[in-house]
Amino acid sequence: MKYSAAIATAVAVTSAAAKHRSLRYSKAGKATKVETSYYSGGSYSFSFNLIGVDGAPVVDDDSPNEPPKEPEELNQPIPDELIQPTFPQQVVAITTKETLNDPTSPQARSLHWIMNDDGMALDIGSQEWIQRYIMASFYFATGGGNWDECNAPKDNSQAAIDDANEKCNLSATQYSNGKNRVYGTKAWLSPVSVCEWASTACHDADNSKKGTISQIEFESNGLEGTLIDELVHLSNLQFLLLEKGKLTGNIPPKLGQLPLTILDLDYNELSGEIPDEIYDATTLQQIDLNDNKLTGTISPKIKQLSMLTFFQIDNNQMEGNIPEEMEYMKKLGIFTLSNNNFTGKMPSGVCDNIQSNRQGTLIADCQEVECSCCTDCFEAV
Repeated sequence: MKYSAAIATAVAVTSAAAKHRSLRYSKAGKATKVETSYYSGGSYSFSFNLIGVDGAPVVDDDSPNEPPKEPEELNQPIPDELIQPTFPQQVVAITTKETLNDPTSPQARSLHWIMNDDGMALDIGSQEWIQRYIMASFYFATGGGNWDECNAPKDNSQAAIDDANEKCNLSATQYSNGKNRVYGTKAWLSPVSVCEWASTACHDADNSKKGTISQIEFESNGLEGTLIDELVHLSNLQFLLLEKGKLTGNIPPKLGQLPLTILDLDYNELSGEIPDEIYDATTLQQIDLNDNKLTGTISPKIKQLSMLTFFQIDNNQMEGNIPEEMEYMKKLGIFTLSNNNFTGKMPSGVCDNIQSNRQGTLIADCQEVECSCCTDCFEAV
């Protein structure tokens, strides 16, 4: 009998294909079954069916009742590119398989945790399960485990949980425009609802939003890493405040799809441009992005943010003119853009909007931006 090159297709949920594996082969009718054991921070066993290049099961044409011979090819490791793990459909719908196949990615670590170590053991088909997956991905993506406070328990023992909670003293701000919400105070990844994790808040009104994340807020808690695209699937998120950390990379454009009221990412190391899509979040009342490494210009699309009262982008590397379209932002009362590379003249409509606010604040680099209405001018030292 001749065995051709084979493709192994996973028939069990896996977190990712690891590099170290051992193989066993057994006969099941005319098909050859391959069992492989993976190592990815621990040992996991998976089963695979060995399929020929023509799509049919590999069979022993000489004698279907005898164990298959083990030709030299079958004693070789299966190439990584031929391993096709099967992931939960809810996860694949929001995270690429390429990302999940990387065992070091925050999303793969989150999936492994929720499938193997999460003390809640939620129904995989529930909406709460996918929300938990996203929040755990955020935890791993921002250096969870090395935060200053509210890191995950070392294990699911009550002693470890109590110890983690004792080291967690954070809570989210209770905003007046965030009614009917519950606030978390417990360590992240602890075996309670994500609504009980510290520095979060969940909707608590008796409607379809109940139990969904409304707020994530951290300030000076040692967050570092990047913001994950999966945050957009927290579809009722209103307040995202991650201040004074070491977050890097770009602002995810998809955040513009959320019903955000406040986006506060100041004092980090974010780079790239403010995505045009951010200006699609027409519910925004506050954007606070000062003290990062942002570049690019202010898009004319900003006129869509008619509810915006606060726009702070000073101490970045942005450039260009201040768009005339900002005159449509009638509620804008605080606008600081100093220590950038803006040029031109402050639009008169912006001046009118700021001056109509009793506590109006407008700060710019007056040597580069002509601004007779500025309440203060920044002068480089």
